[in-house]
Amino acid sequence: MATVIRGSDNWDTALKAGSQAFAARIPSTSWYNAAADSVIPFNDVSTGDNFDTGGNFNTSTYKYTAPTTGVYLFWFAIYTANSDTDNAFGFLKNSSELNLTQSPGNALAYAQNADDKMLSFTCVIPLTSGDTMAVRASEASDYYTGVSTWGGCRLS
Repeated sequence: MATVIRGSDNWDTALKAGSQAFAARIPSTSWYNAAADSVIPFNDVSTGDNFDTGGNFNTSTYKYTAPTTGVYLFWFAIYTANSDTDNAFGFLKNSSELNLTQSPGNALAYAQNADDKMLSFTCVIPLTSGDTMAVRASEASDYYTGVSTWGGCRLS
């Protein structure tokens, strides 16, 4: 069923679940050392399969801002060196790191070979309009920019 927007309607209240989505990456292909507590600089939402349907991802701060209050799904996939066991990444909501192990509906996985591994995480979280989300290095960590990505969408 289509949503009808009239001149007096509030645009935010008419947005349907899933209409606000993005996928971001880092356009370079190199190894990078991230300082502890630093936001990962995903800054490309316009090439290849990367997109930002609502213009809510800031490519300068590397943060997504929730346009409306609702339930959101976020994910990241970061390629790291298997030989470095100190790598740690997580989600930053506003200015606090999420406790990913205590939240229901979250999934953490990684695939590894003898040299490297792909760390991926998905979470479902309620946000209030104006809340921000970002991916950050929880500890000093190295990662390969060429295949690291993150994104999300509004579910309801």
